[in-house]
Amino acid sequence: MKTKTRLTITLSHDLLVKVDALIDGHTIRNRSHAIESLVKQGLSSQVHTAVILAGGKHSNGEIPGLKKINNRPLLAVTLEHLKNFGVTHIIICAGANESALKSEFGNGSKLGVTITYSQEKKQLGTAGALKNAAKYLGDESFLVINDTTLTNLNLDDLFEFQRQEDTIATICVKPRMSEPKYGQAFLHGNKIIKFMDSSENQGISIVNIGLYVLKPEILDLIPKDTYINLETDIFPKLALEKELSAFVFQGSWFDASLDISFKEAVKEFTE
Repeated sequence: MKTKTRLTITLSHDLLVKVDALIDGHTIRNRSHAIESLVKQGLSSQVHTAVILAGGKHSNGEIPGLKKINNRPLLAVTLEHLKNFGVTHIIICAGANESALKSEFGNGSKLGVTITYSQEKKQLGTAGALKNAAKYLGDESFLVINDTTLTNLNLDDLFEFQRQEDTIATICVKPRMSEPKYGQAFLHGNKIIKFMDSSENQGISIVNIGLYVLKPEILDLIPKDTYINLETDIFPKLALEKELSAFVFQGSWFDASLDISFKEAVKEFTE
């Protein structure tokens, strides 16, 4: 567990009133938490927008983002994590789930973020959904995350890594040396230059956790109104062009689409 250092600071009355206004007893618990959150936002890299891919459903019809962790929707946990790192402009690609998610989260004001819903008339895949939401994206890099991804990843570290790599796409991966079933990737430094299937005895075994930082140039590679996926159609092309970086981390990650992984997530987030 990381330790924290106690500091004593002096603030003007007017500034303290503004700090206290952030305290809601839930996402911001007290003055110390409010100040810490503001410092994180001030020091974070220039990534303020996240696209959440939330159009999928479980086989039983359950919407992943609404599964409960400590009586909170899974997506609320993700939104709080994003907010703590200054990512407050949220675009949700919800497809047929839009009505249910909008009913739960509205415009995001209760969670301290701004939510825009990107409407889809048909299924478009992960890349197609991103292209469909292009009008809500600016000219800066943005985060993309699956609604089933739960992680304690330090986003500031990821953003700084992406800034230094300066490639079109950075994907977050975890090593799975003893689990070749996940497939393999051939890395040259921090760059993925080739994806291979599990039968090829080279490269390293990694799993894509469903969290990316992308430059807006990636949108030029995605055809409009077409079903197409980032993982199988776009990223392999970027790898061949040496425009795909891999951020390898050892922190916690859970895939909430899998029952076993979700139960582990509930246990960790409860503790």
